[in-house]
Amino acid sequence: MQKNLFQKVWRFIFLLVVVNIVSGIAVSYMTPETTLWYNNLEHSNLNPPRWAFSVVWGILLLLQAIAGTMVWGKAPFRFFIAQLGINMVWSFCFFYLKSSGIALGVLILFLFALAANILDFTKVNKKAGWLLIPTFLWGLFALYLNIFML
Repeated sequence: MQKNLFQKVWRFIFLLVVVNIVSGIAVSYMTPETTLWYNNLEHSNLNPPRWAFSVVWGILLLLQAIAGTMVWGKAPFRFFIAQLGINMVWSFCFFYLKSSGIALGVLILFLFALAANILDFTKVNKKAGWLLIPTFLWGLFALYLNIFML
């Protein structure tokens, strides 16, 4: 029993580190220049303050690590890895390339990969699948914000 708990803790820590490394790479595309560009775009009235993105993504990354830990070794991680990578590509396209149009296409891919990930995780553990729903909802909100900035 204690060995099983130890494994779960290490798996959680590993996944938390992985999702935060990917997130850190994504955030690295936000330079002072790109922040200025972003601030000059037309934003929706529903656009949250900048600090909210950090808070929300911190929670979402934590939920993703928990969900991944719950299904480790039982569910495929192909879409989990895909949605992390696609999320990073979105930041590159949006902030580095300064292309809300390309980023929109990437965001749609992200939502498909995330939906497939939710289905994979739910087949093994319904709670793990449900833990990814907030990320999907945030992704839909991001889709709205991205469309608004075209």
